[in-house]
Amino acid sequence: MSDPGTPNDIIKNTAMSWYQYVIIAICVLTYAADGLDVVTLSYAAPAMIREWHISTEAFGVASSATPVGIAIGSIFISPLAERTGRRQLTLWLLGILIVSLALTAASHILTMLLLLRLVTGVCLGALVVCLNVTVTEFSNAARSNLFIGILHTGYAMGGMLCGGLAALLIEPLGWRSIFMAAAALSLLSFALAALFLAESPAFLARQTKPDALARLNTLMRRMNKPQFTTLPRPPAIAGSQRSGAAMIPSSLWIGTGLLCIAGFVFTIAGGFMAGWRPQILSYGGLTMKWNGIAGITTYGAGIVAQLLVGGLARRVGEARIAVMFLLAMGASFTLLGAVPNGNIGGLVAASTLSGFFNVGSYTALVLVTLNYYDVTSRNAGLGIMMGFSRVGGIVGPLLGGYVIGAGLGRFWVMLIFGGLMLIPAAAALLARRQAQRVAANPALA
Repeated sequence: MSDPGTPNDIIKNTAMSWYQYVIIAICVLTYAADGLDVVTLSYAAPAMIREWHISTEAFGVASSATPVGIAIGSIFISPLAERTGRRQLTLWLLGILIVSLALTAASHILTMLLLLRLVTGVCLGALVVCLNVTVTEFSNAARSNLFIGILHTGYAMGGMLCGGLAALLIEPLGWRSIFMAAAALSLLSFALAALFLAESPAFLARQTKPDALARLNTLMRRMNKPQFTTLPRPPAIAGSQRSGAAMIPSSLWIGTGLLCIAGFVFTIAGGFMAGWRPQILSYGGLTMKWNGIAGITTYGAGIVAQLLVGGLARRVGEARIAVMFLLAMGASFTLLGAVPNGNIGGLVAASTLSGFFNVGSYTALVLVTLNYYDVTSRNAGLGIMMGFSRVGGIVGPLLGGYVIGAGLGRFWVMLIFGGLMLIPAAAALLARRQAQRVAANPALA
């Protein structure tokens, strides 16, 4: 029996097996649970504020704990997967998340809520990275980008599911019911992951335990792939003995910095739109009814964009499609500012376009990042980029408040945030060129 390369080589260059589809389906379900968990507090907020007799400003502090935790989890916790294994870290994160959500349902004071939302955010931030990398690792080259697009639709569907559950549960059962529902969905994800989720093949290949080869071959058999006579040990694995950002080869540091800039600036604009879109539309003259309709079409367009980017990225090129969507996002933001007041159809259409290109840009940037690193540093690289993105998501709404408060008017506000997209577009292109330079000169690696 001859060894046909590394596990990653085999997976990327062979047909998908049923077991690989099962793993991807579990990741999509878990991503949907994450999407639900992120927005639970926003739906519970009105009832909690009334029951606890607290101000919206005080409650806002607790709300901010989630994005802060997500940034911490993305940057500092997700790289641990390269040392502990992605399956083990995913199960730990899901377990802690279930407990945190259940305790949130039982909380009675603001301090406890803030702490629990911080823990929830840390788990969510690291989980999102692990799920993206797991889907990439278990997908072949022909379908990897498409499956990432499908994975990201799970997050949007989780947010939509949370809205439906809130409508059904909160009024008759109280706000605590929405957190118990979120915990139940995470528990289902935990059970399925414990039963079916496989450990990273690259992680198994670099183990030194006596049963490492047997465990790797068991996984390869389940995927209907060739097996190994000895453990493959490519040179790149050596970096995996380090931790955190040190897992990233020095030749990729420049590109890593560029991707962090791209994620940070992109999410300043995306976070601004997420927090202020209804108000911007209100300034344009939309009633709450039409504002709600615009929200539905904007979310729906985002799901379509995720699938489209995932399906086209391999043929068009990840960096190229990222640049196209980022520039189009900037143009759609400007268009939303330029539509005349009272033009209902134009405002809804511009909002829908902005959602399409905003969400598509996010998926494209994730694909650029995933394809920038190899299997030994992918969790660390994506985690750092996403962590900087989360910080941008915190800055965006705050900056939006200052810009709107300055009285610049709808057009100039949207032009400013749309114009920011020139920065991530340029950074994504430069990162891609840096990767090509390293690939063309192995001595740099």
